[in-house]
Order: sequence, then structure tokens, then C-alpha cells
Amino acid sequence: MMAITGCNFVRFTRHGLQSIRSYWDSMGDRFEVRRQALKLRFWDERHTHGTGLLFDHSYESIKALKGLGVYELRLDDAIGGQANIRVVFLDPPTNWLPVDDNVRPLRVVWVLEILPKRRNEWTANDITRFRGSRLLIQKRFYAG
Repeated sequence: MMAITGCNFVRFTRHGLQSIRSYWDSMGDRFEVRRQALKLRFWDERHTHGTGLLFDHSYESIKALKGLGVYELRLDDAIGGQANIRVVFLDPPTNWLPVDDNVRPLRVVWVLEILPKRRNEWTANDITRFRGSRLLIQKRFYAG
């Protein structure tokens, strides 16, 4: 059995896992994208790697969702012919308390979606989808 590493538990939403299939056909490419997203298990240690960096990837808050804890992690490598890949994730606020049956040994960072970004800005549909995923996670997995 492997030991848990990092300071966060990375959990994918169902939609987040399904979205990977629509952009990457090869199982190897899907696992590579997932492996890169799992670097978020060190999210709480990001301040030790410099501002705006998580190991070899940069990140920033999505401006249209400022203050809601939704970020984009930029993957610089091309994977399976796709470039400009973004891991959209939720860093839940500390005042969200997990429901009793969802207690984990580590704090959860949620991967909402992984996709190649085609434009400089997110579309209104993207923002609505991310906001909806955040609300669904809040209602389903957290009390209050």
C-alpha cells in the first residue's frame, strides 16, 4: 500500500473525469493529464515555491470567479496533441465543514475540469459551468 503524500487530497468531480475523455483518446495521455493534476496535493505548500508557482506549473485565480476559490493551473507541456492545457480546480474555503460521512485525513482540493484553453478569456458558458460545479460540491459534500 502506498503512503499518502502531500498535504491535500485531490478529488476529481465526475464531470471533470468525463471531460478528460472528450479531449484525449489515448489512455496514456489521460493518465499523464491526471498525473499532472495530482500535483495539487501539494497546493497548501505553494508559498514555498514562489508566488504563482506550483512546482513547474503556474496558476492564478479565475478573475470572473474572484474570491470563490476557483483557480486554473497551467500545464506547459503538450499532451496528446493538445496544448495550453488548464486544470480548473476549487480550493474550498476553510469555513466549509465536511459532512460526517465525507471526513478525510487531508483537506480536499477539487478538480472541476481539465481542458485545452482555446481563447485568452473564459467564455460565459465556462464561468457558469465552473460556478455550478462549485455550488454542487458545496451542497453535496459540505455542511452549512
